[in-house]
Amino acid sequence: MRRIRYNLAGARKVDARAFAFILLGIGLAALLLNAVTVFNLARLQRQNRAENSEIRSAALRLEGLQQKTLRQQEEIVALKKAWERKLAFANLLIGRKSFSFISRLNFLERACSDGMRVRQLNLVNEPAGRMQMTVSALAQNELLGFYKKLLPYELAIVNENQMTEYYQASLSIRIQDEKK
Repeated sequence: MRRIRYNLAGARKVDARAFAFILLGIGLAALLLNAVTVFNLARLQRQNRAENSEIRSAALRLEGLQQKTLRQQEEIVALKKAWERKLAFANLLIGRKSFSFISRLNFLERACSDGMRVRQLNLVNEPAGRMQMTVSALAQNELLGFYKKLLPYELAIVNENQMTEYYQASLSIRIQDEKK
C-alpha cells in the first residue's frame, strides 16, 4: 500500500485576495450592525426624551389642576359658609315672621279668671321671650290663683300693691312653648 502524505502547511497557499474580500465583507457586516445599533439607540433616546418631556408637562398640568382644585374647594367652602349664614338669617326672619302673639294672648285669657284685668302687656318678638305685664284683681285669692297657674313659666313678681278697690301686681313670665 501506498502511503499518502499531506503536508498542509507546505502545500497549501492562501489566496490573499479572497481572504481580503471575506475579511472586508465581515468588517462591513459588523460596521453595518454597529450603525443599525447606534441608530436604534439614538432613536430610543429621542423617544425617551420626548416621553420625559411629556411626563414633565403632564406633571406640571396636573400640579396646576391640583392648585386650581384646591382654590375651587376653598371658594366652595367660603361660599358654603356665606350661604349657611344667609340661610340661618333667613330662617331667623321666617321664625320671627311666623311667630304669633295670638297663642300667648290666648294663654293669658285662659289663665286669667273672671275678676282679673291685664292693664299693661309687653311682649318680646321671640318665641321664648319674656312677657311683662301689670295685672289687677278684685280679690287677693284670684291673684294667688293666677300666680299658681304661672309658676311653671319662670314667674318673677316685680311688685305687688293693694289699692282701695283691687290688688295690682307687676310680673314677668317666659313661655317656652307658646302652644301650651
